[in-house]
Amino acid sequence: MPVFEQGDPLGISYSGQMKLKDGLILNGNEPRLMTPLNFRQLSAFNAVMKAGSVTEAAERLFVTQPAVTKLLKGFEESCGLSLFERGQGRLKPTAEARQLFAETEKLESGMMRISRLAESIRNLERGEVSAVTFPALSMHIAPQAAAVLLKRSPDVLVQLFSRTSRSIEDSMITGRADFGIGLRPSTAPSLIAEEFEDLHFVAALPAHHPLAVKDHVSIMDLDGERFIALGRDDLSYPLTEAAFQRVGARMNAVAEVHMADAACAMVAAGAGVAIVLSITHAGTEDDRLAFRPLREPFGMKSWLMTPRGEPMSLLATSLLDEIRHQIRQLQFHAKG
Repeated sequence: MPVFEQGDPLGISYSGQMKLKDGLILNGNEPRLMTPLNFRQLSAFNAVMKAGSVTEAAERLFVTQPAVTKLLKGFEESCGLSLFERGQGRLKPTAEARQLFAETEKLESGMMRISRLAESIRNLERGEVSAVTFPALSMHIAPQAAAVLLKRSPDVLVQLFSRTSRSIEDSMITGRADFGIGLRPSTAPSLIAEEFEDLHFVAALPAHHPLAVKDHVSIMDLDGERFIALGRDDLSYPLTEAAFQRVGARMNAVAEVHMADAACAMVAAGAGVAIVLSITHAGTEDDRLAFRPLREPFGMKSWLMTPRGEPMSLLATSLLDEIRHQIRQLQFHAKG
């Protein structure tokens, strides 16, 4: 049986064996309520068992010897057991101490793993994040923001979903994502909808179009031009149509498509001109295309949707912040 040196008097009286009964510690004839265990007491007990003395345990824990003595006494009282026999200036662990140590060592290791995991999560090194966004955002901005996050935190898992603004609410209600960004607010009671970012429209022109030499394009400049419009069911269609009407210009739609990227592909091929959200040309490196700010600016709001009563994780917040940064950076340059 190992015998430990006592580096500092424990200050514990062992005149009577402690016994546990109905949540009370019976020391002699005086019952006392048990106090709950805490991790610092457990660490002190493990340190003494490993080090063999209070002195060395205190050094390992970077605390004073009296502090270890106090924690060890508290641990014994919490357990309702005498864990060390004292004699001739030495500490001798009891059989009960050895039994406890077999488990407390595992518990301390588990707590250390939890601590390291918590630190990894706090530093955005571990975890999962998912987002559902409308197509114009999901094509370029959201992937670019996710790439920035993965560069900082290569061990996280990112999931990106693309849905129409009308479908994003359904995806959020069914728990598909940590947050959603759409072009219309949610009215679902289980979700919180708040304004996210204002999005601006720009003119998309063939690079060699006469209007491409201008710094800004007026909607009147597009009067009668062959126009590639987004579909009539797209939320941007009535806004674009109203912008033409306000200046008395004619929107000569020769094609309707469902995606802004498709409109830009047709513009690049010389089929006409278009008006798209500025975020559409994020990452676009087609030298056949030119984007110009509008002299009569108009835009639309984007909306952030999150589950009611569920705070966003640090990872989700980080991804959202990066999406916001990417949008603002692009909008700044789009304003010319």
